[in-house]
Amino acid sequence: MKKYTFPKNFMFGGAAASSQYEGAYDQDKKSLSVADYKIYNPNLNRSDTNHNWLEVSYEEYNDIKNNNKAVFPFRWGIDFYNNYEEDFKLFKQVGINTFRTSISWSRIIPKSDGVVNTKAITHYKKIFDCAKKNNIKLVLTLCHYDYPIWLLEEYNGFLNKEAINKFLEYAKVVLTEFDEYTNYWIGFNEINLTLHSSYTGAGFLIKKNDDNRLEKLYNAVHNQFVAQALCVKLAKEINKNNMMGSMNAAAQTYPYSSNPLDSLANLKSSQINNWFFYEVIANGQYPQYMLNYFIKNNIKLQNTNDEINILKNNTVDYITFSYYSSTLNKCKSYTNNDILIESGLSNPHLNSTEWGWNIDPIGLRIFMNELYYRYKKPLMIVENGIGVDEKWDYNKNILNDIYRIEYLKDHLTNMLLAINEDGVNCIGYTIWTAIDLISMSSKEMSKRYGLIYVDLNDYGIGSGERKIKESGKWFKKVADSNGEELWK
Repeated sequence: MKKYTFPKNFMFGGAAASSQYEGAYDQDKKSLSVADYKIYNPNLNRSDTNHNWLEVSYEEYNDIKNNNKAVFPFRWGIDFYNNYEEDFKLFKQVGINTFRTSISWSRIIPKSDGVVNTKAITHYKKIFDCAKKNNIKLVLTLCHYDYPIWLLEEYNGFLNKEAINKFLEYAKVVLTEFDEYTNYWIGFNEINLTLHSSYTGAGFLIKKNDDNRLEKLYNAVHNQFVAQALCVKLAKEINKNNMMGSMNAAAQTYPYSSNPLDSLANLKSSQINNWFFYEVIANGQYPQYMLNYFIKNNIKLQNTNDEINILKNNTVDYITFSYYSSTLNKCKSYTNNDILIESGLSNPHLNSTEWGWNIDPIGLRIFMNELYYRYKKPLMIVENGIGVDEKWDYNKNILNDIYRIEYLKDHLTNMLLAINEDGVNCIGYTIWTAIDLISMSSKEMSKRYGLIYVDLNDYGIGSGERKIKESGKWFKKVADSNGEELWK
């Protein structure tokens, strides 16, 4: 087998998100975000893959606001905000040359009046200067699941078109103030997950039994599309060298069986949950199958001719995505040309994590091929990793996470095969995560993804000490060998 290496100037490193690792929720005039109102549940059923862990309903939000005994883990994170100097040194020690992170909207603009928090600007510049000092490139996400609470409570998030203007106000500040630190930007994190959670994905609330749920979700997504497109335009106006991307959660799926109806179910599910989003951000238009879907489901999209032109003329420069797992789609029934789909089924040919996520490295190669040859835009894998409940062995002073090494090795080799044998243009890879942090889905610290261990539990109790796992040492070898280590 030929031993492929990373392409020239390949961005290789780690990722994190402000809401999940910064902490310091009450420091430097920051206001609260939607993440700050997410509650840790010690009785969580980890294997329940049908539960929508990302969503908070209108009714639940009001209960949370009045809950004085709740545990809010995203408020403390791992205190990266005050430990960034140590953390960047550790990032360098595990071979990270590129770091994808996000900026907290509610820290930059704490209130709806649009007044910029200069303390936050100054502090972020210190963080980004530290990255530069350690020769670490940055990929910056404007919004990673942390919409300001003021946007939710005063505007009902992206269900309101005024959110587009508010986002652009924020984006202009960030793109201008931090222009010197990077040319690689991402508008929204995993924009397609808005369909699964109005609260996490678009910063607005829906009642549990709202008959217009689908219509509201798609209108919020549309407003995000417009905001993303205008952000592409704005980024180019500020710096012609800027590369603006948008991000999806990769939905790699297969038919449940060789039954053609299962293949049809897989096609329709993939169109709605996956390809539709890429069609809009990369091609600048709604595919006909979605327009037909809207008519069939009586969904009225509140769009204008100006917005349609904005989408058409401001497509992304590159495509970013997260990839963790794959699932199966099955035809539950097929009557009068109407298909009922059962989604999210587990694949018996694959192993799964404790949280029920199938491990499918070959699926990454398949997805990269399908994505690249549909849109012919550079790809960047900005999240890929495995979450495990693991503990540091203080007797041996080690965390021997061989399972993470195997997971990463299998995925990275398939990435290199996609690049070198299949011709896919992939410009970067950042592992989720560089360092342990709070899981957005399960709100647990104990669901650890990092190359670096952080001594904190689900209640934020611990020393906060950082230690490099065995996977971190291995990752450094991969980086230093430009990928050759993967073939040993």
